Amino acid sequence: MATYTKEKDVETTAEDDSQAREAMREVFGNTARWPTGYAGFTADVVVNIDGKEETGSVTVKNAKDIETTLTEGAGRDFVKENLASIASHRGPRSFDESDGKYKLQFDDDGRHPLGRKLILGGDGMSSFYRIKDGRIHQINRSTPRMSFTINVEESVKTVDDKYLTHKYTVYYFDPKSGGLKDVESYSDDYTRVGEADLPLYRRIIGAETGKIAVNSMTLANHKNL
Repeated sequence: MATYTKEKDVETTAEDDSQAREAMREVFGNTARWPTGYAGFTADVVVNIDGKEETGSVTVKNAKDIETTLTEGAGRDFVKENLASIASHRGPRSFDESDGKYKLQFDDDGRHPLGRKLILGGDGMSSFYRIKDGRIHQINRSTPRMSFTINVEESVKTVDDKYLTHKYTVYYFDPKSGGLKDVESYSDDYTRVGEADLPLYRRIIGAETGKIAVNSMTLANHKNL
């Protein structure tokens, strides 16, 4: 996924909706995360950038502490960027540290095929989700540089009966014109190591400026730190 700078939270006069808050709390509880105090993992990695492969290893402690022996620029950047994204989303945190810190409001009656619209008031990115059956099915965010929508297409259950996203597509828009800039289709697989579901495989098919790029990373021999 293209990187973006998280906008600062902003003051809001929005009233918190207790129904929306409980629905979002349920969604949070249904989502797989690494256990509290998780120290990270090491793994071997093969990265493939449009057919060019490189093999190395990675050490992932958290989203901001990732080391790799990969040396080729595009492959190294792909692995570090995507493992940082995975670690950020899977890392342990409480509801109040994440979406629970915002003013949560429902904004429609839930007839949309992807679920009821839930606004995150005060997050600084005009964010809203669509939630249905205890899961997020769509994510929308906007920054001065880009706007994007993530549609979750397939999820899998862990042994803990939590959800992991398996397939999703990201649509990037020009925030001024609203025109579609590019599209990325993600396929993710995970493997259980101890009490953590760790990244096993990620493939991204991206369309941008008239061409299709297919990049992937495959991890093996995971060991918890």
